[in-house]
Amino acid sequence: MWYWIFKYCFLISLRLFFRLKIEGLSNLPKNSNFIIVANHASYLDPLCIMATCPRRIYCIVARYLYDIFAVGWFLRKIGTIASGGSSDRGYELLMKNKNVGLFAEGKISRNGELGEFRRGAALLAKKTGRPVVPCAVLGTFQALPWEAKWIKLFVPIKVKFGKPVYLLKEFDDQIDDLYMREGIFKIRNTIKELLNE
Repeated sequence: MWYWIFKYCFLISLRLFFRLKIEGLSNLPKNSNFIIVANHASYLDPLCIMATCPRRIYCIVARYLYDIFAVGWFLRKIGTIASGGSSDRGYELLMKNKNVGLFAEGKISRNGELGEFRRGAALLAKKTGRPVVPCAVLGTFQALPWEAKWIKLFVPIKVKFGKPVYLLKEFDDQIDDLYMREGIFKIRNTIKELLNE
């Protein structure tokens, strides 16, 4: 219940104060759950994804945020996954047909540019066979950059969902490191294209 209350509050607020636009909702898989992978330029990014995706997303977030009283309360209410051991929990949720969201850079960009990706997203996709939905969030760095004390209102924000990327499971249990790197590159390159369109 809390998830949906917060989702619609954020959606209304983003439309009112940031002229939120959404593109590519038709790219979300209709017959499967999925993994959303997005760029991470601001603390606003997960709120934007939560607000714009019509299906519930279980986001993986930094563990230290749970130690901040109000933030930790909010994160627990909406059912997020703490980083560190998150791969097992993410796998479990995906196999139960839930949707998982993560930021493959692993941290907020200090300059708004797309950083290098960690292998977690590709690993989850390979293990579960679930599609990855690349997501580009634009405008959040201008609205709330790293270490900013105040949010700048009325900065346009746009969320773009790309076409799913499939990293199919292999027949054996071994996950080839080269194949993993290719998967990470494919996901990152798709998000980069969405950001630059």
